[in-house]
Amino acid sequence: MSQEVQLAAEATEAAGGIGTLGINLKIFLAQLFNFAIVLVVLWKWAYKPIVKLLEERQAKIENSVKQAGEIEKRVVEIEKEQQATIAAAKNDAAKILDEVRTTADDRKRVLLEKAKEEVKAVVAQGKVQLQAEKDQMIRDAREEIAKIAVEAARKILNETVDEKKAQKMAEAVVEKMV
Repeated sequence: MSQEVQLAAEATEAAGGIGTLGINLKIFLAQLFNFAIVLVVLWKWAYKPIVKLLEERQAKIENSVKQAGEIEKRVVEIEKEQQATIAAAKNDAAKILDEVRTTADDRKRVLLEKAKEEVKAVVAQGKVQLQAEKDQMIRDAREEIAKIAVEAARKILNETVDEKKAQKMAEAVVEKMV
C-alpha cells in the first residue's frame, strides 16, 4: 500500500497542481475543446435564431400593444363622434318636427281662411242670386199685376184701349203701390 501511495504521489507531482485536484489535463483540454465547438455551433445555429425569433416576437407584441392602444383611442373617438352625431340628428329631427308643425299650422290657417273666404263668396253669390231672383219675381209680379189691372180696366171700361198704353199705365200704378 505504501507503494501505491508513492506512485500516486509521483503521478500527482508529474501532473502538477491540477493533478492534486484530480483533474487530468489532457481530458480537461479535450473537454474544453469539445465545449467550445458545441458553444460555437449552438451560438451560430441555435442561439442567434432563437434570439432573433424572440426579438421579432417582442416587436410583434409591442406593435400589437401599440395598435391595441390606437384602436382603443379610435374606438373612444368613434363613440364620441357617434354621440355627437346622434345629438345632432336629434336636434335636426326636433327642428324638422317644429318646422313641420309650424308649416302644418300655417297650412291649416291658410286652408281655414280660404274655406272662410269661399263660404263668404258662396254666401255673397247666394245673396246676389237671391236678390236677382227677388228682383225678377218683383218684375214678374208687376207684369202680372199690370196685366191683371189692364184686364180689369178693359172689362170695366168695356172699350178698346191701346194695349201698350194700358201696360204703361198699369206699370205706373203698380210702381206707385210698391
